[in-house]
Amino acid sequence: MFKITLGICALIEKEGVKQLIRRALKDGVDEVVLVTPNSQLAREVKKQYANHNIKIIIENERKGKAKAINEIFRNSSGDIILMASADVEVKDGTITKLLKLITSEDNVGIVDSHVLLRNEKSKFFTSIVNSAWLFHNLTMIKLNNENRLGHVAGDLYAIKRGVINEIPEYIINDDAFIATVARLKGYKVLHEPTAICYILGPQNPYDYILQRSRVLYGHFQILRYFRRTPTTFEFTVIKKPLIAMNIAREAIRRIGIKRIFHFFIASLLEILSVFYLLIHFILLRRKLTTWKVAITTKEDFI
Repeated sequence: MFKITLGICALIEKEGVKQLIRRALKDGVDEVVLVTPNSQLAREVKKQYANHNIKIIIENERKGKAKAINEIFRNSSGDIILMASADVEVKDGTITKLLKLITSEDNVGIVDSHVLLRNEKSKFFTSIVNSAWLFHNLTMIKLNNENRLGHVAGDLYAIKRGVINEIPEYIINDDAFIATVARLKGYKVLHEPTAICYILGPQNPYDYILQRSRVLYGHFQILRYFRRTPTTFEFTVIKKPLIAMNIAREAIRRIGIKRIFHFFIASLLEILSVFYLLIHFILLRRKLTTWKVAITTKEDFI
């Protein structure tokens, strides 16, 4: 039998953390490791789950997700670690599916879940964000089917102990870094499309640009660090344009003619995200391990 740890990095997502712990305990997870700078959140979790195996690491200040991930690696005792963002809702059966796949072969190092958006407040902007997110999911499925995947979304994934023990604390895209290391070590990185979880996407242009510029900055960090590109759609366009064209064709087919305008707006926002990235973190040479919070992505989990 494998011992299972749930690792959670949290900032302000009190309800999200409690929901994750309830789900984990229901699905037979053996221990929970929570890392947070929020002492009030930590006290509430400790009080509510006093009779369960929950380790809480309180940071004296917000130090970035990479450092929090390292705390989870150091303090977990599980053979398999379920890494979860605090702003994710896990569908019934998802944890079981992740564990089944990651234990199916010795050389499977990481299994990622299939992330869907559950925006309800702005139907128009929801459609825009969904248009962009569809490209991500289709890329994950396509590269997974071709056994070329080296990326995880990071909202919820399972990783075997020892695949990686520590990541540099300046890394922004911890999930992309971890998946790249796993791939370079010869482990399989898999995507399980039936292991579904839900997140709340950005609900205004500012939060979209804020979130995407962070992701893109993290991808370019991976490129500089490893001298190889992440297996994401934007780099697939450069390295494998035919595959990218097929993904785009399928995405546009699913989006439909009536919503093609939303796709163009998403493309424009993506371009603006790149400009935001260039100005703030390349021209101004800002180096950040912590990032501004895209608050609308967390509203349902606070």
